[in-house]
Amino acid sequence: MMRNTLLLCGIIMALGLVVYWNYVQTLNRQAQDSNYLPVIMRLDRPLEGLNQKGEAVSFSQLKGKVWILAYVYTRCPAGCAGVMGVMKEVQEEFADREDFHLVALTLDPEKDTPEWMDQWAQDREMGGDNWWFMTGDGKKIRTYMGKYFRLVANKRTDPAEITTYGEWEHEFKLVLVDQTGAIRYYYDVLNATYGEDHRKKMIEDINRLLEQGPALGGPHGKK
Repeated sequence: MMRNTLLLCGIIMALGLVVYWNYVQTLNRQAQDSNYLPVIMRLDRPLEGLNQKGEAVSFSQLKGKVWILAYVYTRCPAGCAGVMGVMKEVQEEFADREDFHLVALTLDPEKDTPEWMDQWAQDREMGGDNWWFMTGDGKKIRTYMGKYFRLVANKRTDPAEITTYGEWEHEFKLVLVDQTGAIRYYYDVLNATYGEDHRKKMIEDINRLLEQGPALGGPHGKK
């Protein structure tokens, strides 16, 4: 009886080692594959708000589309304009794709009203049917973005910092979301060291999702 038990335990351990080895090899292959896109987070409920025209919009309307999101605000003195400049380039790159969309979500909706954002976008020749400048309830937006996108906005209190860096401390990243509402990648497009590489990768990743669909990629992970 004891012998059989030990034999069974040995078999289970051997099978466990085989499974673990295969898992490690899979992770290694994925790490070496620059085309690998993980599923970072699934948006299991949509965020609702208003676009720059004052129309009610929801992330649920973007199902079936690949989209890029920026978490920004119009009075930002450093960074946000650069991020949205990159978004404008991306819009031009995919101008003929009805299954592609852009969202510039404000982290300061108390000041970024639809009317203000619409004028801000027009002055910079930005926007269009496939680019929402989205606003809404400030508390709901900031809670949603912290929970699902892991992007947090903190209000500064130091007058000198506010003058130099703006009222809100936040990250200057673009986020790729696939056709199923899954976050797939974060692009640090203004980074002085690898921002250009991230911009190129973003274009490549958008193209691959549009052509190959959301099945491209791998298991759930973290940013």
